[in-house]
Amino acid sequence: MVLEGRDIGTVVFPDAEIKFYLDADTEERGRRRFNELVEKGMKVDFNDTLEEVRTRDHRDMNRDVSPLKKAEDAFFIDSTGRTVEEIVEEMVHG
Repeated sequence: MVLEGRDIGTVVFPDAEIKFYLDADTEERGRRRFNELVEKGMKVDFNDTLEEVRTRDHRDMNRDVSPLKKAEDAFFIDSTGRTVEEIVEEMVHG
């Protein structure tokens, strides 16, 4: 089973056999979100989108219940500037 979420490895399935913590720098994640919204036909401003990503990160990392954090036993993968195929390759072959 493959699950994705901000607390899957720390709260929902803390005893999962294999965990990955994917991240990218904030600018890249803002760009990805901006492009996703543009592809959906939405009229958005990049700087507003980037600020929304920053705000969500801060809120999620600092909430009292299930804060966003890397599980101690998770493999960290920086996806900045990488394709999905490159990331999957690292997950499969380490």
